Amino acid sequence: MKGFRDFYPEDKRKENYIFNIWKKIAEKYGYEEIDMPILEDAEIYNKSGQEIPEQIYRFKDKKEREIALRPETTPSVARMVKANPSVRTPIKWFSISQCYRYEKLQKGRGREFYQLNVDFLGTREMQSDAEIIVTLINILKEFGLTEKDFYIKISNRTLLNDLFKSLNIKNAKEVSRLLDKREKISESDLKKELKKLKLDNKQANKLFELFKLDSLNKIKIESNGLDELKELFEILKRYNADKYCKLDLSIMRGFDYYTSTVFEAFDKKKEFRSIAGGGRYDDLAGMPGVGYGMGDIVLGLLLEEKGKLNDLRNETDVLLIPIKTLDKCIAIAEKLRNEGIKVKLDLLDRNISKNLDYADKLKIPYVIIIGEDELKQKKLKLKNMKTGNEKLVKIEEIKKLL
Repeated sequence: MKGFRDFYPEDKRKENYIFNIWKKIAEKYGYEEIDMPILEDAEIYNKSGQEIPEQIYRFKDKKEREIALRPETTPSVARMVKANPSVRTPIKWFSISQCYRYEKLQKGRGREFYQLNVDFLGTREMQSDAEIIVTLINILKEFGLTEKDFYIKISNRTLLNDLFKSLNIKNAKEVSRLLDKREKISESDLKKELKKLKLDNKQANKLFELFKLDSLNKIKIESNGLDELKELFEILKRYNADKYCKLDLSIMRGFDYYTSTVFEAFDKKKEFRSIAGGGRYDDLAGMPGVGYGMGDIVLGLLLEEKGKLNDLRNETDVLLIPIKTLDKCIAIAEKLRNEGIKVKLDLLDRNISKNLDYADKLKIPYVIIIGEDELKQKKLKLKNMKTGNEKLVKIEEIKKLL
């Protein structure tokens, strides 16, 4: 089916590599893993902006309830928090979930995808916003990416709303939704659309001037959002993370539940859609919260383009090749497996040449060859598939040699 993927072993290796790094960094910062149903009441996505409710795979169940396949996970997190008042705050959760959206197919966008969600709930302090952004930065760094490869654009919805008021823009929500599509349409077309929303040329030009600002000191307005941004950037400096971050007031984030900080991660060449995005949502879960989502598709494309997924080897440690010794090799394979070695045993009585070709194609790093001579010597022939080196070793030595 278009927009959906099959995962062959080599594909699943890449997915697991991505998932493992997501999990490693989230747990490093004290976030605990959660999960939630793939089906939700469609109503919980009413605050997910304009696009997502239109993209939901929805149907009615046998009781005529409107059900949706999960398109994102933040509303589910909010539902879980509300459903369990005994959860101790602050709450630091993460999840790796499969999500579904009926979207227009294009590079980096499918109709099913896996998404990392990282959420910090129970505090309005900018310290939590900074830590959330730092986990995102460190995930991308863990993949081998550097400040030459990506950056984080940061804005603040409170500040944007105050700036809209100062420009006498009354329909802030509609304007924000339009501006969220800014990179998908030309500036002239965007101005035409702003005109349809009753903005005059002066207001539109002022907005475009704001988008070019690269320093908070250039913003002359009284706003809690401005104060929050100044504090956030100061905290990011303490993490030595400010070099990955930049002010960009054009970042809107289309979800209606964002109330303060908003941010998105992009590759430096801007070849792909945003790698990740999130922000603060103080009215969604019955308590303040901040978090982000990172999908596997765009991230995978970026890692492929940077050559970061080329050396993922087969999970199998060794291919054990019996030479007319299968009965004895079954016990040897089990012994090695019980020591934590991942063994693929040839059960088809293929010759050495075919087995070596098989191991090479599957990128299995080692093979063990056992014939009658090896059994008599109570040794195994270990071959390194990368170097071609072979040597006879005792079974007890195998683990430390792999």
